[in-house]
Amino acid sequence: MPIYEFKCAQCGREFETLVVKAREKINCPDCGFDRCDKLLSSFRSLGGSKGSDDSGGGYASSGSGCGSCSAPSCAGCGTR
Repeated sequence: MPIYEFKCAQCGREFETLVVKAREKINCPDCGFDRCDKLLSSFRSLGGSKGSDDSGGGYASSGSGCGSCSAPSCAGCGTR
């Protein structure tokens, strides 16, 4: 059961909701309008891509995950 992001076609509010059925009618939580557009969501994937650390499941990044140190990954500074 995925959580999707929607935008109300009437009032413009953006919100997230759990969708149980694929053809479920989604109503805006503010105005109750029943025509809401599903938005494209962005997410961050875990490990397995270029730039990830070698600890077997860390966050994929191109540098330090916290920005407060100069280690090339979170595994390098030990704060993970």
